[in-house]
Formats: sequence, C-alpha cells, structure tokens
Amino acid sequence: MKIIIFIITALIQLAAATFGFFALILGLNGFNEEDATPSIYFFIALSMISALGLGATSAFTAKRIAEKKSLGKFGASAISVVSFAVIGGIILMVGWFAALFLAVIMHEWK
Repeated sequence: MKIIIFIITALIQLAAATFGFFALILGLNGFNEEDATPSIYFFIALSMISALGLGATSAFTAKRIAEKKSLGKFGASAISVVSFAVIGGIILMVGWFAALFLAVIMHEWK
C-alpha cells in the first residue's frame, strides 16, 4: 500500500511540476540566460524534493490513518493522496513565484 501511495503522490507532484516548469519558462521570457538559470535550477530542485518528500510523507500518513478502523486502507489512501497533492500544489505555486523573484534579483544585481 505504501509504495503505491508514494508513486501516485509523486507522479501527481511531477505532473504539477511539469506544468509549473513550462509556466516558469513563459514567465522568464525577457530575462537573459544568466538571470534565468538560477531560477530554473531552483524550481527543478524544489520540484524533485517536494515530489520525493511529499510522496514519502503521504505514504507514512496513510499508514497512520489506516490504523483507525473506521476508514480502512482505501479511505486513508484517498485522503492522504488528495491532501498531499493539494499541499504540493501550494508549495509549487509559492516556489514558482520565488523563482521569478530570484530572476528579478539576479537581473537587478548587474
């Protein structure tokens, strides 16, 4: 159960990160390569760390929720995957704005 929950949550995070990456590329339009590169590296690192971290945390949380007899394994898995997907989307959105802000800072330091 834990491996499937980890994989599902990580795949949802990576799909959201892919969408965020393409949006970041559009947002970085107009910045030169030197200004935009740290932002891209930051967003990629954030995406990978959040996918792995939230996937592992989701699996652990589902196991803890499944210990309560009222929900069962499927209910615990559904609650865990959905809640951590929302949390991950918020993290990626904040990271997207932080990456754009990083590009602005790099541009202003010249």
